[in-house]
Amino acid sequence: MTGTTIGDIGWTSEYLESARDVWSLTVGDADRRLLEADSLAERWGAGEQAYTAVRSFIGRSLDTVGFVNVRNVLSPEASDADLITQLSFVLREVAAPIPQNAQGDLWTILRDRDGDGATELGFHCDTCDLLVLLCLQPAVDGGGNTKLASARHVHDIIERERPDVLALLKEEWTFDRTGRAGQQILTTPILFTQEDGTIGCYYQTRTVRASADLDADRLAALDFLDEVLYRPEIAFGMRLGAGDLLMIRNSRVLHGRSPYVDVPGPQARRILRAWMNER
Repeated sequence: MTGTTIGDIGWTSEYLESARDVWSLTVGDADRRLLEADSLAERWGAGEQAYTAVRSFIGRSLDTVGFVNVRNVLSPEASDADLITQLSFVLREVAAPIPQNAQGDLWTILRDRDGDGATELGFHCDTCDLLVLLCLQPAVDGGGNTKLASARHVHDIIERERPDVLALLKEEWTFDRTGRAGQQILTTPILFTQEDGTIGCYYQTRTVRASADLDADRLAALDFLDEVLYRPEIAFGMRLGAGDLLMIRNSRVLHGRSPYVDVPGPQARRILRAWMNER
């Protein structure tokens, strides 16, 4: 499996393990300090070469596998305000943030709320081009890991094993996302072919199952989709360390999160999140 064909045939968790150089880049400490200084000043100087390398890698990885992991890109010791300034500047040529909620927040800190981290977050897609996560503090118990799945690979498995299910998943589905952001009803196929020929996806198991128009066949199709998503060759687990950046193209990659048990104080799990649309 090569970088020139992976977008056409999808990827497995085994492939990602064997080809980390395709999607994961580690920034050296010296380059990180240059990136931090220039991005905080919001002008490129000594860190421009390091930025060019990071920017190029981000573009290649998003196009190849639909996500990218840049390790040690920024120091999590900086203030939240400085990190937002820095990350906004580093990504300004890639994408622009959009509101995540009715309050118009462009950046939010994800943390455990009343023990909800103990519940696994199922595979889904967010309503933006790119999900951007900067890990500030990982869960100390080793949980809270991100899970990824290739829409193309999921599509191909279902096409081979249950073409009747695939036909249903390509029909229009209603996602009732009504909640804190007000009434939001979205109608879209779950799996579909995009203009560039890649397989696209949109899925949120809770909001689609909240729809009132699900018959027995559609419920069975969702059950089969969920079963495929959790197969070992599909579900790829990734643990982010402090200072690690993860960007996911929602139209091609589904994501979830493993459960974790949080602790109070400075060791509590914290993730800086942005929703972005590509420029």
